[in-house]
Amino acid sequence: MSAGEPPAVALFEPWSLGDVIIAASVLRELIEPATLACHGDWHPIVREILRDTPELRLLSVDLPYTTRKRGSPFDASGRSKVMRMEEVSLVLSIRGDARDYMAARNMFPRARIRMTGWIRFWARKSALLNSPFLLGFASVQNRYRSWASLAGISYDRVEQAYRERQSGAPRNGEVVIHIGAQWRSKQYPHVVELREVLRRHGYEVRLVAGEKDLLPRGVDEAAVMRAQDQPLIELLRSAEHVITNDSGPMHLAAFLGCRTTALVRTSPIEEWVPPATRIVASDKTPRGYRPHRRYKSDEILSDWPSIAAIVDGLPAPQIFPKSVTLASHLTGA
Repeated sequence: MSAGEPPAVALFEPWSLGDVIIAASVLRELIEPATLACHGDWHPIVREILRDTPELRLLSVDLPYTTRKRGSPFDASGRSKVMRMEEVSLVLSIRGDARDYMAARNMFPRARIRMTGWIRFWARKSALLNSPFLLGFASVQNRYRSWASLAGISYDRVEQAYRERQSGAPRNGEVVIHIGAQWRSKQYPHVVELREVLRRHGYEVRLVAGEKDLLPRGVDEAAVMRAQDQPLIELLRSAEHVITNDSGPMHLAAFLGCRTTALVRTSPIEEWVPPATRIVASDKTPRGYRPHRRYKSDEILSDWPSIAAIVDGLPAPQIFPKSVTLASHLTGA
């Protein structure tokens, strides 16, 4: 391959930051260079986390229906920004939306497209099609495993990379709680109480959100650090533990090797859980592929995991005896 020549394989993921990080988890393990086609908003953070990936190439595929505003593809002001790549011969994607297929076909007119997410997509849309997965008669396919399989990489290799990076996380008694999410329905509503419990037991706690994230009710703007891209990466890497919603920062923190705890209520987490990530899920969390009916809303949901359930799996900071856990301090045991 000559210098500057586009690679023959492209990974196509035009949706959210979390989806893009999942694709990046296999791109990081590829021996041959490949293109990642994703929304231009994610390029700065992807370039940073994949800075050691040889010959990384990113393409912008900005599709209006993949944003929070869910713009119409027929709206001229929100038309997708797509580069046509004649040289790419194979496109890989775990999407299952016909709009995504047509966008990939338009972007890579000469390529063979392998898109494997059709069952997942329709099970999310239909309660009937979701029922085998809901009842446990069929297995939910984790997205990390889907990408690894499609790219011809062992999932064990991806998982090992996550665990090896996590072993280097600091031991400094600091916790970052990332409180942002695209929808309020995915935000843990008791974040202030959680912060105070962690502080009482010796942790230094910082609340972090993206520059455009809505804040949970009761959270003072002055108490929140706004960060994205490189500053966000540095904040996550600096902490002993990172607590997030089931959101893009969950995937980012896990990718960076942070000790990550994700709080889950609205989405079936089996599909989304990153390697080496601790999940604290409500017993009301949906199963199968279909999320909560109010998933794409700013409605604040009830029945989240308790604070005790969250802190139970966190080891105490160094100032406590090794035999003492946060949970025992919380309960007074």
